Amino acid sequence: MIKVLGIDPGSLTWDFFALKGKQVILDISISTKEVIEEPLKAISIIKSLKNLDLIVAPSGFGLPLKNVKDITEKDIFLTLLKFDKKEREQLVGLGEVLRLMKAENLPGIIVPGVKHLPTIPRYRKINKIDMGTADKLCTVVTGIRDQIDRLKIQPINTNFIMVELGFGFTAVLAIENGQVIDGIGGSNIMGFRACGSLDGELAYLIKNIKKNIIYGGGLSSISGHKDLTLNQFTKLVNNDHQTKLAFHAYISDLIKAIYAISSSFSNKDQITEILLAGRGADNHVIKDEITNSLEGFFTVEMMQNYGSISKHAAQGAAFIANGLLGGEFGPIVNNLKIKEAKGSVLDDIYISFDKNKLLSDLN
Repeated sequence: MIKVLGIDPGSLTWDFFALKGKQVILDISISTKEVIEEPLKAISIIKSLKNLDLIVAPSGFGLPLKNVKDITEKDIFLTLLKFDKKEREQLVGLGEVLRLMKAENLPGIIVPGVKHLPTIPRYRKINKIDMGTADKLCTVVTGIRDQIDRLKIQPINTNFIMVELGFGFTAVLAIENGQVIDGIGGSNIMGFRACGSLDGELAYLIKNIKKNIIYGGGLSSISGHKDLTLNQFTKLVNNDHQTKLAFHAYISDLIKAIYAISSSFSNKDQITEILLAGRGADNHVIKDEITNSLEGFFTVEMMQNYGSISKHAAQGAAFIANGLLGGEFGPIVNNLKIKEAKGSVLDDIYISFDKNKLLSDLN
């Protein structure tokens, strides 16, 4: 029986979800801070599972399928898109965990991000990098399984808009006939932490844009309550003017993204529902506001959870690992064309920058 593990390197927690066949054998979460301070904790969790057939490793922006044992520093850069070592490791610790997995010869694989998928027309990829990180693709797989189980349909008949509301980022993806056809990644929509798309003139005035700028300026920054959790924040919405302003900005940006991506479907009538996933999906204030904003246009549903602790992305990562090995979730993975993913997140960029020098400096 196939034994697999999926890992989701989130902004707040790292989640681990393992299956033997369809049976859940591990479902845990540790803080991202712990992984940053002691990456070996992640390795210890992985090694606690004996005889794993495949691990979907933390993949960041993703790569066309690649074994962890074969990755280079250039590959790690492309999964992180962060320059200096201090910036890379202090934010997520992902690179160090990949290096340790390689050193331990663990059976890991890097999976694609949304931009790598052949199911998205090339013209939609132009001048885009973040159309959805690899963990967003993993969440899509959980959403497809949800529709298959709940609506009693085949992968090719699943149609929905996925909205993942994370601790740091928000993402919106279009799934038509069980395939990802478009995506708006977390650096392009306002999130609880992230500012979303930067106005071009503002970007010019800022000049030196670092990751901490992209990872800030969102809902919590606007409200002035950076240290609050999402649930603590929403308790203030009705009583604090600045918090209400921030909340309206957050919801407005999200709703515009949903309507925008609905235009990518060949037929809008195919869209069965909006599936909410991620940490923020459990917040009834946010869910109710989204539902009310879309009333009469789209039905909003919560994505089914197949574990009790881990988030949807870790679950979907395990489903992908199972499917890549020809297990129960093979039809989902095959229909998504994950094995046919190709290229780089730096392809089809027509804005002037020296990509060749950038990559040569990594060698």
